[in-house]
Amino acid sequence: MTAARARLKRRRNELLFVTIGGLALSGSAGFVNVVVLAAGGLPATHVTGTVSRLSADLGNHNSLDARRVLYMLAAFAGGAVISGLLLANQSLRPGRRYGLVTLIEACVLAASAITLRDSVLTGTLLAAVAAGMQNAMASSYSGLIVRTTHVTGVLTDLGFLIGHTLRGNRAEFWRFALLLALLVAFFAGGVLGVESWNAVGADALWIPTALLSVLGASYLAWRHRLRQAE
Repeated sequence: MTAARARLKRRRNELLFVTIGGLALSGSAGFVNVVVLAAGGLPATHVTGTVSRLSADLGNHNSLDARRVLYMLAAFAGGAVISGLLLANQSLRPGRRYGLVTLIEACVLAASAITLRDSVLTGTLLAAVAAGMQNAMASSYSGLIVRTTHVTGVLTDLGFLIGHTLRGNRAEFWRFALLLALLVAFFAGGVLGVESWNAVGADALWIPTALLSVLGASYLAWRHRLRQAE
């Protein structure tokens, strides 16, 4: 195999890895966020609206809700800290310890599933920790910002690429496809989340917990085989 063909194959494998992992994580985040909201908690997978709520609480002198919002922000940031401790770089690349981070995230989400029924705040905080870990896991691939816990950036990048193309500039198709797929996965995860909440309540969180467990274990097995082949 020539060097050019080897690079092309590696590039295709990386894109497949990013796509499969991104869809699973984005769908899981959409699912978790809807379940937490249905339980009466604050959004767990993103913090922009939460920061705005804190501003409103401070302006209205609502210290009780402000403390709850601060706990949410701290939980999300704490999850990101955990990822930072375990991963050396935010640039997405196969071979890094994503499997370990994903399995830890699954454990935190399992704790959320256990506690959400009895304490919405505790369950939501744990879900926010898991989301923070996931969001910090990787932020870029081949110059494209990749986020799987919210869709603001996804819609922004899609709009930019469309505008860029309308100007007559060439944009790689895989960028459109990946961003659109992440958006659809987050939306579909939310639909499945509300259906699951209506069926089994807080136990719905065991579904993304199982998905993340399988994803993390599969990645660890793949990484082990990759090392043996070297």
